[in-house]
Amino acid sequence: MVAGVVRVVVFRLAAIAAAPLVAAAVLAAPAIPAAAQDIDVNTAAALALKERMTPVTLEQAFPGAEALELVNGRPPALAVMIGGEVAGHLFSTKDTVNATGYSGVAFDLVAGLRLDGSLTGAALLWHREAIVGRGVPEERLDDFVAGFGATTLKSFRAVRPDLLKRATVSGRAMKAGVRSAARVVHAAHVTGTLNNPVAEPTLDRVGFVPLTTEQLWAAGSITGTQVSIREIIKIFEKAGGDGARPDRNFFRGARTMDDLFIDLATTLVSPASIGSNLYGDGRHKFMLERQGENGLVVFLGSGGQFSFASNSHFQVENDYLFTRFKIVQSGQEFRFTRDDYRRVSAGVGFSYKDSMIFVLPADAGLDPLQPYDIVLMIPGTTEAGEAMVVEHTLTYNLPDMHKLLPPPPPIPVWVEAWMTSQVDVSILAVLLLVVTAVFVFQDSLVRHRRFYVALRMGVLAFTLGWLGFYMGGQLSVVNLWAIVQAPFAGIGLSTFLLDPLIFVLTVYTAITMFVLGRGVFCGWLCPFGALQELLNKTAQFLHVPQLRVSAVVQERLWVVKYLAAVAVIGLIFVSVDLADRAAELEPFKTVITVKLQREWPFVTYALALLAAGLFVERFYCRFLCPLGGSLSLAGRVRMFDWLKRKPQCGTQCRICESDCPLGAIQATGEINFNECLQCLDCQVDYYDDERCPPLIQRRNRKEAYSAQRYSTT
Repeated sequence: MVAGVVRVVVFRLAAIAAAPLVAAAVLAAPAIPAAAQDIDVNTAAALALKERMTPVTLEQAFPGAEALELVNGRPPALAVMIGGEVAGHLFSTKDTVNATGYSGVAFDLVAGLRLDGSLTGAALLWHREAIVGRGVPEERLDDFVAGFGATTLKSFRAVRPDLLKRATVSGRAMKAGVRSAARVVHAAHVTGTLNNPVAEPTLDRVGFVPLTTEQLWAAGSITGTQVSIREIIKIFEKAGGDGARPDRNFFRGARTMDDLFIDLATTLVSPASIGSNLYGDGRHKFMLERQGENGLVVFLGSGGQFSFASNSHFQVENDYLFTRFKIVQSGQEFRFTRDDYRRVSAGVGFSYKDSMIFVLPADAGLDPLQPYDIVLMIPGTTEAGEAMVVEHTLTYNLPDMHKLLPPPPPIPVWVEAWMTSQVDVSILAVLLLVVTAVFVFQDSLVRHRRFYVALRMGVLAFTLGWLGFYMGGQLSVVNLWAIVQAPFAGIGLSTFLLDPLIFVLTVYTAITMFVLGRGVFCGWLCPFGALQELLNKTAQFLHVPQLRVSAVVQERLWVVKYLAAVAVIGLIFVSVDLADRAAELEPFKTVITVKLQREWPFVTYALALLAAGLFVERFYCRFLCPLGGSLSLAGRVRMFDWLKRKPQCGTQCRICESDCPLGAIQATGEINFNECLQCLDCQVDYYDDERCPPLIQRRNRKEAYSAQRYSTT
């Protein structure tokens, strides 16, 4: 029996214990669209922006603005004049970067930007976000937009998308849109750097950072190699036999076998952050005189017994080549003559016996951004006395600090959302784990009626209070719209990741829906459903009479929510506006999101539904909810039915049917899982030997048997 229980637990854990997961996808941040090349297009957009501005919106976006003038070039913008001078610029996210919101439609958010890179304010002229402006109170929307007035190009922390509960995706999209647009406008019309951005890594020739020689060594800006006499002999013997040696001339003056044979250093002198630090600005510029435009200067310094320099570059028979070294990159060799070098004196903390710089013109083909090898060619003799050459290689790889690199792509908006929502996601994960544990260990929990009831009421209260009222984590048919529209509207995963709580809740709901049906979400994680149930339990406690809907009427009413689901979702392919109006069938926004702070018709409708739920438990969930209807249709392919039944159910006993608050148990004793919300009330009765007749009979037989044995003894 124990083994059987273990198998059940393991099986269930494998099925749904991993449900509360957090998915992440690293997507490339959307690039800023290229502005139109035609100046007339930019002028027309700027004129249109000027026409859209009213005195009120202008004061919001740029307080104190006295006049607006056209600005030539891209992107479209208006110069803001104060006291006859340009004080900043006015721009629209729609014209500048074509920023889009959750709906996939570009919004028109106008902002002001001072010359110093600080924003003056913003005004939301137009948008098509489903909840912003309708589900979000105006004062909260105004507070959110006002946050742009306290930002700079370096920091947008004052803009708080969390002010737009249940519309944080739209808020984050607007924040990202203004930030991108402001940077483009500032680069184009203030610093003038927009038209010459670094699109790919480039050698930073003029950028200077003060660095000591030690720091240059540590960073790899200077690199070197050292080989002792003992070590070079081993290298020769390995290549040419036991008696192989370098030419004897190289050993003159050597005292011990541990003296350095090779002491070589190299660096690329062309970047100012290397050359000017080693030699000073004047000497560095002198060194660069011969490199020409985009040419390169390489330094070599040698201090051991062997030097890369010899007299070969003075000899016509050697074609005036330096015969003891070459530079090799990707199979291409670079050789140098007497016309390509210059001796240099010691640098700051940087001195060698032989110090030379070698010039490579731009057309030589050496790529300074890629590693290249300094190859020393050391002459010697083999064991048999034949001439041989051993090569020793030093690789140089220019550090990134001496390169101009394209700016790293900004952190995707969805990544920022997840970073700022870590605590909230963690709390939600705990809630989902608790709900998961309820179903994994349901057979044990439901045997203790009072404990289980308290646990369920606690979970529902937390779902309503924290997930619903505090976090605005109410799944809606609008979320289904986005999923259905995604393949047709080009909506990517990054859009769904913008709201971490809704994303995690959606993934969990999808998994559990195909495991157990819609009841896991509808019965445990829907804030509005939790509100209905808690209000109804309170009504029962106060002895409010409960109305029981007959099976015939109930079956007719069930159809309504399925028709509503098909109609609401189907309308998005006809008209977004019609679908948006039809979605008002859901009272979620009115009750959960804005807490009844809406026009009186919406509030009256929501209160009427809650009032009906006082007499008929979960009235809205059972008969009207398009979200529940949609999940029920999808949940028909669930994998498991974990609710237990006895052969006597529906024949000798109908206790569970009577106790089911949703009427989901048929007269035959079978459970209609399309309507079941997994409240587990029937399972509590299933194990209760004071409620379930078969268990009562079994208990009575045991008591009678015990009494008989007692009387006999």
